[in-house]
Amino acid sequence: MSKRIAILTINDPNNYGNRLQNYALTECLKTYGEVSTIDCGWPTDSKIKQFFVPLRSFLDILKKKINSCKHSVLSSDKKKSCRFRSFNNKYGLNIACKVSRAGQIRPFLKFDSIVLGSDQVWNYYWISKSGLRLRLGSFSSNYIPTISYAASFGVSHVTDDVKPIFQQYLPRLKAISVREDRGIELVKEMTGLKATVVLDPTLMLTSDKWMNVTENFVSENDSYVLTYFLGNLTDNQEHDIQMYAAEHGCRVRRMLDLRDRETYVAGPQDFVELFARAQYVFTDSYHACCFSILFHKQFTVFNRAGMTGKASMNSRMETLFRLFDLDSVMIDSGLAPEIDYAKVDRLLEQHRKESRDWLDKAMEE
Repeated sequence: MSKRIAILTINDPNNYGNRLQNYALTECLKTYGEVSTIDCGWPTDSKIKQFFVPLRSFLDILKKKINSCKHSVLSSDKKKSCRFRSFNNKYGLNIACKVSRAGQIRPFLKFDSIVLGSDQVWNYYWISKSGLRLRLGSFSSNYIPTISYAASFGVSHVTDDVKPIFQQYLPRLKAISVREDRGIELVKEMTGLKATVVLDPTLMLTSDKWMNVTENFVSENDSYVLTYFLGNLTDNQEHDIQMYAAEHGCRVRRMLDLRDRETYVAGPQDFVELFARAQYVFTDSYHACCFSILFHKQFTVFNRAGMTGKASMNSRMETLFRLFDLDSVMIDSGLAPEIDYAKVDRLLEQHRKESRDWLDKAMEE
């Protein structure tokens, strides 16, 4: 009999990495049964309200001002959101049901197992304490096996006020896997339990599998360097990008940058294709690194402005580079050394097997 499996993750409708990891984990879990995604909803604790209510009012006012003077910006955002919705709908990521603050699943659905993750599902910085409890599976009865897959704390230290929540709910999990080495340490420090590092779900799918989601967003004769930055570039880093493009006869395509409206409107399916067809990648993003690895791209990870060396390398980056022996790709400026993809592929297959073996065991009855 096929299992009914629920994924509980962050449901960010406009975040590339989040949507793609949700898709990838869904595909991985289809081996064991029918998969649905559930949503914890927005946090509603009074402390959180004090932050979000005025912020939302401010954003509403700002949106009206932008609408009156920069209609084209909103048009680009609308096109981008439309492509995100299309991806979510096509692959069944448009939220099957929701969990209320009281811990009830609506509409009522019965699941045989629950998987928490991946992404920063345990990052309590942006959610309430009640929201954190839900993301630790508080809504699940003791009779429903609940595991975490590649869950991330998103922080290096857990504050004393939320430790009791982790200490209460982590021991209820049948098996715990995390995305970062620091996650193992945090689980051990707070509960004494053992956790395992597994691959981010995006890395569990082959490049051929990923190409199945693409929709010809990039023309066949397009030759470009791709940039994807969450932080700001220094003048030297921008110069390095321009120099590489000029020397190799490429243009620069910039994701998340309104200077490049053509690329800005890309949806998750287009994110995949942009990386697959890029001549070179410059980034500071974790999932950009994952897709560069999957598609054998030479890439450079720039330290964010104002930070140098490993000071800017959070635990997820550190773990990713450790797994694939890629510490040398993160630099302050210039070009990273050429990557040996024969070696990376051997490591990828090894880590995929280890992660799949862990998941097989965790999903056993």
